[in-house]
Amino acid sequence: MKISKKRLAIIGVVIVIIAAIGMYPVFSKKLLRSSDPNTLTIYALAYNGKLNYDIEPIVNEFKEKYPNIKLNIVKFSSDSEYQKYNEKILSDTLSGGGPDIIYFDPEDTNARAFQKSGMLEDLKPYIEKDKDFNKEDYNSKLLNAGMYKGKLTFIPTDYCVPAYITTKELLEKNNIKITENMSQNDFMKSLSGYISNAKSTNGKTLFAKSIDVGDFIASSGFECVNYENKKMYFDTKEFKDIMENYKKIYNSTPKKTNNESGEEGLQGIKNGSTLFSTDNGYTCGVEFFESESTIKGLTGQTQVINSFPTYEGGNKTIAIAEDLIGMSKKTLNKRAAYNFIKLALSEKVQCDDKTYMPPINKKSQIDIKNRYLREEIGKNSKEYKVILNKPSDDLNKYYDRVTSNVDEVRILDTDVDKLIKECMTPYFDGKSSYDSALKTLENKVKLYINE
Repeated sequence: MKISKKRLAIIGVVIVIIAAIGMYPVFSKKLLRSSDPNTLTIYALAYNGKLNYDIEPIVNEFKEKYPNIKLNIVKFSSDSEYQKYNEKILSDTLSGGGPDIIYFDPEDTNARAFQKSGMLEDLKPYIEKDKDFNKEDYNSKLLNAGMYKGKLTFIPTDYCVPAYITTKELLEKNNIKITENMSQNDFMKSLSGYISNAKSTNGKTLFAKSIDVGDFIASSGFECVNYENKKMYFDTKEFKDIMENYKKIYNSTPKKTNNESGEEGLQGIKNGSTLFSTDNGYTCGVEFFESESTIKGLTGQTQVINSFPTYEGGNKTIAIAEDLIGMSKKTLNKRAAYNFIKLALSEKVQCDDKTYMPPINKKSQIDIKNRYLREEIGKNSKEYKVILNKPSDDLNKYYDRVTSNVDEVRILDTDVDKLIKECMTPYFDGKSSYDSALKTLENKVKLYINE
């Protein structure tokens, strides 16, 4: 049956209208986020309406310095919308919308997905052209941690070094000798006697709480996946050794629970039920400089702190990037977005209200230490009411090493870490052979990196 030209024209108009209606949400999203070049959109976590501690100092400093640029802050409640925030910042950016400033935690939002999407602006040219940006204020490994296919997609604002705390008395009591330069294999061998004892029913644990397998692999310095070349290195002696070492920790340490206080390690050392603490607050957080005084005041013992040994040994410092910041390619005012990022990395902002340390700005690292020496020494700690003393030479030496001598930086891929945990747990539990678990892991990761 032939259709007249008039009817054909009407049908064509209808199709165009339907298509336009269907595309409207996409177009409107893009227009809404970038219609005003003097407005920067930011997604941010908030608690009771107040911006989270990490983003608030940056916002306040930016408003003061650049009053002509409006900040459109899309708030997500940190106690009820945390997951929604992590999902939206990624999905909206990948769809061509989302915020101008990309600020997120790679433990909860996949950094590799951002990089693969090509939706992030290359920050390298901005830094190279900025005469006021002093690259000497930053460790180059940290500053360039977000490099992907020759482009600097994002920069960490802070980082952590996986570390443990124990005491000289606990080590001596259990006849354990550990040194700073030990390899991971030698470290685990030195703990073999304690691990055998911790497997019994005497209430002893190696660590007071579980260690994430991704953190353990990252701290070893071993890279499982080469994302740019889509290669994986699971079928190697190194990975097998690391998995066997982790299995020993897994089976001598309590499993993760949802009601952890964050101070299980401190309490375990206090009551003698554990050998090592990995409490973030004391190993790389706000109580870091208080840790020695707290251990001494509660137990009368002398603290030992060190980073987890790398696979090869040699006292290398492996850092794990924490919060990451970058900008969308879609922002109309890239100069303003870069200025926001620059402020986030500045000495002043990096000193303000940081829950976790160290920040990547070297001057801020020194400022934080000096502030503790100036304002806290001789006072009682708020929680345990112990007198806070000056850091020992050993603690000073450790802090200087993990701030001044970062050798490598890892950005966690929580999707790969979840696959490792999922596929290798049957092996850790003795329900599967290593080879069987490894084959399953390789198949799943291969699909993941080729998506």
